[in-house]
This record gives sequence, structure tokens and C-alpha cells, in this order.
Amino acid sequence: MPGILTLPPHYETAFDDNWREIMAQQRKHRLAGLYQVDTNIPGNQKRYDQVGAQSYAMRQKTARAQKTEPSDIPSFSRWVRPRPYDKTTWIDEHDHIMLGTLPDPQGITVKNHGIAVDRLKDQILINAALGTNYTGASGTTATALPAGQQIAVNYGGGANTGLTLAKLTNASYLLDAKDVDEMDRVFVYAAKELNNLLTNVDQVNNTLYNEVRALYKGRVEEFMGFKFIRTQLLPIVTNVRTCFAYQKEFLLLGLGEDQKTHIDILPDQSHAIQVRTVILLDATRLEEEGVVSIACDESV
Repeated sequence: MPGILTLPPHYETAFDDNWREIMAQQRKHRLAGLYQVDTNIPGNQKRYDQVGAQSYAMRQKTARAQKTEPSDIPSFSRWVRPRPYDKTTWIDEHDHIMLGTLPDPQGITVKNHGIAVDRLKDQILINAALGTNYTGASGTTATALPAGQQIAVNYGGGANTGLTLAKLTNASYLLDAKDVDEMDRVFVYAAKELNNLLTNVDQVNNTLYNEVRALYKGRVEEFMGFKFIRTQLLPIVTNVRTCFAYQKEFLLLGLGEDQKTHIDILPDQSHAIQVRTVILLDATRLEEEGVVSIACDESV
């Protein structure tokens, strides 16, 4: 072919002697440390009993030895039901020979399984924050995030918008209005929403509003009291991505058993090496008031 250098047949092709991971993927647990964890789940499910908020008003006594009037304490229940997940890879018994100078893929396989577990934890937490949770004494009441905790895709105007300052301030307001603790608030968003902020929201890049201008680093770390976490695992339907804001105490991951990797030889599979990673987990919102969803149109 024209332009192609023809080499003598005795020239050799060199090959790298290491396995390299594909870098364009989420390789870390993005929400690590930003939720509660319960590792004490000995059964197939666990109920979390909650005491509801009572009126803070104190009754004024108007007479001596006045008749007491007790006020009831409302109670609620949340549930986690850990489910098993696994990932299995087989390595042929002759791979370590047939691969030549390449090392045994067993090590990189174990690492790849760990990446899958980290992504799964994020996905389970995202599903719990945005999806249906089960509540009630027997855990059969399907509880969705109420409309009052959802910011519409066209919030602030008639047309759909991406992530705007108005949506961010409204998310903060909704948490404030429910007296959610201002510490440890998190905002979870995707790449397009970062582009919205850097391009269209001047306050993000202004040192008067933000301690470090976001354009300098190309990312948003903290703004409006939120720690910003980016992940492409957030759900998207017809170009509308659902982001969410929450406070750390309102999201719980229940681990029946944390990640465990088994490496075994399978005699009935020609003595292939099986690398199998398993985990048992579930997650729940602990209260709807501590989570706000924000719909963002990624086509605009």
C-alpha cells in the first residue's frame, strides 16, 4: 500500500510485558465515606426503627397539680435487604505459558473485580437515594421520593435546562427548610452538569463566591455548602439526567458481607483457575427530607 513502509521479515515486533487497565472508566468508589455504613446484619434483612419529630412547643401549666396531657412519640421503620452480587472470571490452565512474557492475568483480574465492586456500591447508593425504598413495620410500604423533594427539569422557566444556579440554590433551600444539618452535604452530578457550571454559572468561577475558581482546576470541589462528586452512573432518560443532593446521615449502606474474592482450581473445567468476587449489600434513604433530586436536560 502507498505510504506503508515495508520491513524485512526478520524484523521483530516488540510487545509490552504488562497488563494495563483501560483508563476511561470509573475505577474508584466515588461516594466512599459520604454515607453511613452498617456491617452488622446477621439475617436476610434489618429494620431500622426511627423516632419522629415531636412538637417543640412546651405546654404552659395554668393550675397547681394540673392534669397531665401526654404527647405521643411518632415512630417509623426503614429496611435494608442485602442481596448477593458476584463476578466470575476463568483463566485457562495454560494461560501462564501461552501468554509468553505477559504475566499471569490473575492479579489484574482481581483488581478488575475490585473496580466492579466499587462501582456497584455507588450504583446501589444512587438507586437508594433516588428510587423506591421500603418502609413500615413489615417493610412492605413502597416509598418514593416525594414531589416536594424533586426539582423539575424546567425549574426557573418554561423550557428545560441543565444544571443552573437556580436549581442549586433551590436544592440547598429544600434541605434548609427541613432543618437538615448543613455539615456533610453532598451534590452528585455528571460530566454535562460540570460543563453547565463551568460555562454558565459565573459565581462558580468567581473568587468572591468560591474559594478556588473552578476553571483553574477544571472541576468543582465545593460550592454552596455541598461537596461535589461526579459520576456517570446517575440515571438518564431521554437526555434528562437525574442528579441529587443529600446529607451524609440520610443515606445508609447495609453490608451483609463485604467484598470477598475466591481463587480456586476447577477440575471439571480442565483445571482452569476461577477468580470469583462476591458481596452482599443493600442501601436505603433514612428520611426523604434529607435527599433532593435535580433533573437536568443534557441536550441543551
